[in-house]
Amino acid sequence: CQTYEGRDKLVRLFQFGSRAVMGLTAGASGGVVNGVHTNARSFMVALSGARRTFRWGRELPIVLSIPQALQLPSHVDQVLDLSQKASLLMFFIIDHIGWLRQNTKGMRSGVRTIQTGLKCLMVSSLLATAYGIRKLHFQLVSDERGERQSCMLGILRNGLLAFQAAHLSRFWETSDVLVGLMGIATSIMDIAPVWPTQEEPKFSMMTSSSERKNKQAKQQDESIQRSDSADSQASTLAPLDAMSPKSLLACDAGFEKL
Repeated sequence: CQTYEGRDKLVRLFQFGSRAVMGLTAGASGGVVNGVHTNARSFMVALSGARRTFRWGRELPIVLSIPQALQLPSHVDQVLDLSQKASLLMFFIIDHIGWLRQNTKGMRSGVRTIQTGLKCLMVSSLLATAYGIRKLHFQLVSDERGERQSCMLGILRNGLLAFQAAHLSRFWETSDVLVGLMGIATSIMDIAPVWPTQEEPKFSMMTSSSERKNKQAKQQDESIQRSDSADSQASTLAPLDAMSPKSLLACDAGFEKL
């Protein structure tokens, strides 16, 4: 992935994959399985911290998109969109505060702050789901098929994201395995639009030495044919100086008869 968003979601894929492995190996008594569980947890915490570090500045595009929300035709859409953006901004701000507390006072000191931010993310995802359902309803009524598929995909993604945030914030705990699989699914949904596509190779007029040789042979044949035709024309239109004396006398006799 060539963009920050794509790289972040790729890291998120491995982060929630580690959470799924951690849930599958939870409560294991064996030494090997217990080691896998410990390694998966360490890997998940490291990836989560890295994503939180590079999350600074993510709130700027949200702030810049607020004027667009105010231009929506319906007041209900304006309230839903602004509420969703406001709760998402609160998530980023509280998450930054939690990151600062973790790096200044220890990892455990910022856990509750981060969980509070995740509750704001849960609210934002629920509002985005409600807004998407409202848009889908109007598309079904007006029989617009252009953005229907993307709207349904957005509703599914935001619903799964709200479920994950509810578990991570301890608001509604379910299962690490289920949340991990949901995180993998939503990460794939986010990676797909920004995944680079392979361009078709551009071939030149002459791509191999054999083609060059064939073209040179064809040019030689054409030059030989042109020289042969020129020789034949020169022979049929020979000048008088090249004619024999007898032929010249015959020509003179013909002129005298005329």
